[in-house]
Amino acid sequence: MEQIATTPMLRHVRRPNLSSQKPQAPTPAADKDNRWHILDLAKTCRRRLKLRDRDIAVLRGLLSLLPSQARPDQMVVFASNRVLIDRCDGIDERTLRRRIAHLQDCGMVERRTSPNGKRYQVRDDHQAALLTYGIDLAPLFHIQSHLEAMAEDCRHETVRIKVLRSLIRDVLFKIPPHQITDVQNEAQRALRRVLDSNQLQKILTQLEDAAPVMIPQSMDNVTQPTTHLSVSDGQNDRHIQSSYKDNLESEEAESKTLSNPVHEIPTNTDHADITVDECMDLARTAREMSPRQPQCWEDLIDLSTRLAPAIGLQGTVIREAEKHLGKHGCALAVLGLVEAFGRVRNPEAYLTALVQRRLKQGLDLVRMFRSLVRPGKPVAALA
Repeated sequence: MEQIATTPMLRHVRRPNLSSQKPQAPTPAADKDNRWHILDLAKTCRRRLKLRDRDIAVLRGLLSLLPSQARPDQMVVFASNRVLIDRCDGIDERTLRRRIAHLQDCGMVERRTSPNGKRYQVRDDHQAALLTYGIDLAPLFHIQSHLEAMAEDCRHETVRIKVLRSLIRDVLFKIPPHQITDVQNEAQRALRRVLDSNQLQKILTQLEDAAPVMIPQSMDNVTQPTTHLSVSDGQNDRHIQSSYKDNLESEEAESKTLSNPVHEIPTNTDHADITVDECMDLARTAREMSPRQPQCWEDLIDLSTRLAPAIGLQGTVIREAEKHLGKHGCALAVLGLVEAFGRVRNPEAYLTALVQRRLKQGLDLVRMFRSLVRPGKPVAALA
């Protein structure tokens, strides 16, 4: 039997004339949903508010039952416990009751209990609410400004704790093993516990008081041998091939900076001057982490060197920043990133982007520093 293979015929599809179509108007951006903003604030401050993960789950379930743009008279949730259990990841009903009671004790919700325990609303013939029984979330929205201030303080506290822990580890690392005393042993045990910044600052002060006796002064200037090179030999050669004249000029500029009586960056730079005192006034987190107020640019550079590892800046990234931004510019960048720690997702990538921008199109270091330390302003990503 003969088989004849056939191929499907291709249809001609008429394409619309895009040039004759009118461009569509851009879709307006949706308004910010304040419900999830408040939920994020509660999650940030949950330790201060003594909230557990189940409290956050119940709070999220309650907020999901409100309109996205709820009016003041729409803050009451009338859903039954069965609906709330579904919205709260299927938690046990007894747990739901305890968590709602705990949220009420924290002043975040208010329960309006009806005579029969149901949640409902009674309206008259003019649709005016006479009786309202349910879970009122208005108290949560009333304390929004308080939560925002508390969340900002919690972010600064997180940075302070991380920096203080790094400083304590650095001091313990420099102490010889045969000279460790009870103070150092207590500090090592303290790093395993959850402590606030005041407790960590007290431990660091005790270590610094004992450190001059325990640590030889010559250890600060000793360079440890490198056991692993992160770059190839060719890259090392390129680093070494620099102009002797440029080195002399950079060393002379640094010496003029450190001897400047008003603590200003030299005027031969491509940006405006800024004083050490002004830097510390703007960088509040770094000022709180500093054991003493920096008096000159050398102190400021030393402070930035101590704080850099706490936010993940060390090694090649810091060396490249010092090479292309200068020690003063690198110090401004590090202090700015410490202040903007909660707004910059990856400080290491951000510092690398600053270096690339400096090489390609120039960078005003003081303007960059002021942008990073400006409170509440989102930091733009750099290409």
